[in-house]
Amino acid sequence: MGTPIPLLDPIVAVVAGWRASLHKKLLIGFLLVLVLVFGTALLGLLLMQRASAQANRIASLTDRVVNAGRMEYAITASMHFRAMHLLTGDPANDKKLVTARQTFSTLLGSMEAAAEGQEREVFQKIREASLKYAMSGQQVDGRAHGKDLKGAMAIHLKEEHPESHELEALARDLIRIAGERRDASVRAVQRDSRAGKVLLGGAGLASVGLALFLGYVLSWPILGAVRQLDDHMGRVSRGELQQEIVIPNRDEFQGLADKANEMMRALARAREDLMREHEAVKSQAGRLDEMNRQLEARVLSQVDEIERTRRLSSYLAPQVVRAITSGEHTFAMANARKQLTILFADIRGFTAFSDVAEPEEVITFLNTYLSRMTDLVFKYEGTLDKFLGDGMLVFFNDPVPQPDHAKRAVQMAMDMQEKAREISSEGSVGDSPLSVGIGISTGYVTVGTIGSEHRMEYTVIGTQVNLAARLVNVAEPGQIIISQRTCELVRDLVDVVEVGPLTVKGFQKPVVAYSVLGVKGGPRLGQPA
Repeated sequence: MGTPIPLLDPIVAVVAGWRASLHKKLLIGFLLVLVLVFGTALLGLLLMQRASAQANRIASLTDRVVNAGRMEYAITASMHFRAMHLLTGDPANDKKLVTARQTFSTLLGSMEAAAEGQEREVFQKIREASLKYAMSGQQVDGRAHGKDLKGAMAIHLKEEHPESHELEALARDLIRIAGERRDASVRAVQRDSRAGKVLLGGAGLASVGLALFLGYVLSWPILGAVRQLDDHMGRVSRGELQQEIVIPNRDEFQGLADKANEMMRALARAREDLMREHEAVKSQAGRLDEMNRQLEARVLSQVDEIERTRRLSSYLAPQVVRAITSGEHTFAMANARKQLTILFADIRGFTAFSDVAEPEEVITFLNTYLSRMTDLVFKYEGTLDKFLGDGMLVFFNDPVPQPDHAKRAVQMAMDMQEKAREISSEGSVGDSPLSVGIGISTGYVTVGTIGSEHRMEYTVIGTQVNLAARLVNVAEPGQIIISQRTCELVRDLVDVVEVGPLTVKGFQKPVVAYSVLGVKGGPRLGQPA
């Protein structure tokens, strides 16, 4: 594994080959750095404690120098107050003398308790000189209190005053010794400070160096593995699926390398399979083109069928549409001449009602009426040709053949009259109850798609259509008028009575027609069952 520092490559290789998780390796590195930081902090704390102790010692030695100076001053002051007392006889100077001696004794006791080394010898001499000084002082005090100031002065100058000079010299020795010790401590502090800086700097540099070292030897196994994996994935992305990745790591990266190699092998196999499939697809291209053409033809056929079904649903009952689209019956939209039964139905008095009623009332009533009548058309599987305002045109026997087409038409006409009476019970048309006139004829007519390219209709035309239209005009409210041909086809179904012959527009000869009275043996039209 090549790194920027080749000298450390063996160590990096050892770390990479160490069988431990990345978490464990990083944790150990972190703990080592933490130990270095803690050691540096501990060293700094120890140096601070040492410096504090040395500062306290220097302060203590400085206090001893000051106190030794105060001792010297107390001796000098006592001699001054002694001389002033002997010269002036003023008792105040005697009191000051006593205070100075007490100060000297206090300082002597406190300093002697902490004496060490040469100071002990000096304090021994001070004790001896102080004893002589005290004895001389007692003699001077005795003469002075006896009013022998001259004798007291003589003893003072001869014994007491020389003793005081000896004490002053010894006090200066104490100042010198304490000062030397203080200066030695200051120099020691300076040396320790320099040494501490060196130690702390060295420890800091060692910590930083070790941290960098640990970071280097711990990070490069990771970076090297990541780079190798990145190079490997680049080769895979370029389609180079021959060379497997090999890394020295014995951690999670080893598992990643194994999975990368497995993925590469799987991709190689998949590419081989794809190549084989590609060849197979190429060989099947011709067949697929043919299948596409067949599918396109089927789709177009189904679209045509859907359009045909949509158009049929505008004319035929749902069950008839299902029968045609399911293949039970064939149906061609081409024009043809067929024998059909034609039915016209018209509301009586609707024009007058529409003149006086509100438009909303007219539309609501008409929608209700036409909806219920359309249900009957679909019930008898008739073909609803069109709505004619308040009327409708229906024909039977096309597009699905119906041998009983005339009976279906007449039966539906009777049901329409019954339905009209039900609607009339719910309301009225103008001032009169709802009533319907119906005309029916049977014969050959032309049936097919008629119109323009913009609008087409599946409808019927011919003499029998015109005849049915004329018969509905002749029919009274609630009456069903049928042609002679229709009557012949339904004689076994209904009772009829002849009306006419009728002279109708468009026909040269009078037309024989019949009024339907009701089902044979049943109630008459308009009577309750």
